[in-house]
Amino acid sequence: MEFYSSGKFLISGEYLVMLGARALAVPLRFGQSLSVSDKPGSGILSWKSLALGNAWFEATFALPSLKIHQSSDPEKAAFLIKVLKAAQKLNPQIVKQSSGLQVVTKADFDIQWGLGSSSTLISNIAWWFKINPFELHFKVSKGSGFDVACARSDSPILYELKNRRSLITSVPFSPPFKEQLFFVYLGKKQRSDVSIGQLAPRLKSRRKEIRRISKISEEMVVTSDPSAFRQMMDEHESILSEVLDLPTVKSYLFGDLQGSVKSLGAWGGDFVLMTWENSIPELKNYLDSKGFQTWFGFDDIVLPTSQF
Repeated sequence: MEFYSSGKFLISGEYLVMLGARALAVPLRFGQSLSVSDKPGSGILSWKSLALGNAWFEATFALPSLKIHQSSDPEKAAFLIKVLKAAQKLNPQIVKQSSGLQVVTKADFDIQWGLGSSSTLISNIAWWFKINPFELHFKVSKGSGFDVACARSDSPILYELKNRRSLITSVPFSPPFKEQLFFVYLGKKQRSDVSIGQLAPRLKSRRKEIRRISKISEEMVVTSDPSAFRQMMDEHESILSEVLDLPTVKSYLFGDLQGSVKSLGAWGGDFVLMTWENSIPELKNYLDSKGFQTWFGFDDIVLPTSQF
């Protein structure tokens, strides 16, 4: 058996999506696969995780207890066991029926990029155990679940969390000015669960901001005006800067940029969305001067869709 789930970018709605704001998200060309094969009689679940062909995590677990025999990283093993045991509770038959298993995951991106190593894992394990991915997600994560929605989507989505239910609408987000949109890696992987926990007290009683962010998400999907899109990026950053009491990424990293810059997901690292109207060589020179070598054009990383 083999399963595959896509990575994600949260274009709008970060943090406030947890309180019901409508968010815009896109699945990516990058993702992670999970293959399962029988290893009869071993009594062991053998696990190996690869990224770009290199092993970054290995572990073995007893079956059916899922007790750790050994692992290359105790923290990662603990999270994996948390997910597997939650999946086991939702469908005990999968593990009970096996006397030995070999699992290999393969990410086709650098896991430090924050494109969804956890959400793609949860989605793939849910496929393996034949369970609802959102039910599994909410048992092991404090996140909104938009990333799990992207893992299974073949198009951009508007995502809304209402009464712990995920409301997902496929949308045709492919701006006519997308050649001016770039995703730049800042080199500081952020843990969304930690970031959400630290900033939770600031996210209460924000009805006005939730309404406006939801509107921006909807308007971003339909606008064909690059100037209007930049204004929405700037307004979104301004709103979240006030809510989180944090400086915008443009103010401390790209103050000399003529275009707009917007944080994606947890503030402080991972990727940002940047607008650029000049040539690609000029963009490369600009980002090199700032120390940023990893970046993508819109079509280089966003999953193409023929749904609309």
